[in-house]
Amino acid sequence: MPLALSALWRGTRTLGIVLLGLAAASAAYLWWGIANAALLAIIGCLGSAVALGLLYDTRRPLRFKSVPLTLGYLALFAVYAVGVIAARDVAMTLVGTDTDATVARTWTTGGTKGKPQHRCTLHHPDGTPIPRELGTNCEGHSVGDTIPIVLDPAGHFAPISGPKSDMDTVGELQVTATAGFVLLLSIALGTPPKRARQ
Repeated sequence: MPLALSALWRGTRTLGIVLLGLAAASAAYLWWGIANAALLAIIGCLGSAVALGLLYDTRRPLRFKSVPLTLGYLALFAVYAVGVIAARDVAMTLVGTDTDATVARTWTTGGTKGKPQHRCTLHHPDGTPIPRELGTNCEGHSVGDTIPIVLDPAGHFAPISGPKSDMDTVGELQVTATAGFVLLLSIALGTPPKRARQ
């Protein structure tokens, strides 16, 4: 029985690390923007990858263990890459409202791979400022443009460009669920403990 409990603990611990990292990256994406979310997603993904690798390192001998481990790593990457965006879109679908906004100010910042990141602040049509800058790319918009956005009325989450009907939460959730299932299967295959020596 202690071996079974140890195996269950190691599998649960690995899954907990994955979920904690995903929750932190998703919260950062909702409240603080892309840069902070990317940093936390990288940290969470690396920590989860190490935990998954240690899970397979301490298990009983398994033929072709590199196959489920590799599939687990690929699923882990998909969970973090798509899951964070899915969490933001689901949250904005639930609390957001469609509205129009006027671009008040635009600027660019250094982005990844040398591409500039286009940013902008927005105003309501009556001229009152929206407290959060646009959470998605503002490329192609200039000061004075009126654009459709999804806005959190409470102001907790950054607005997203486009109407709610353009958010493909079903596809994002399907990809996240499939990757999550593969990851769970990989964790389950890596969980059984080493066999005791006779």
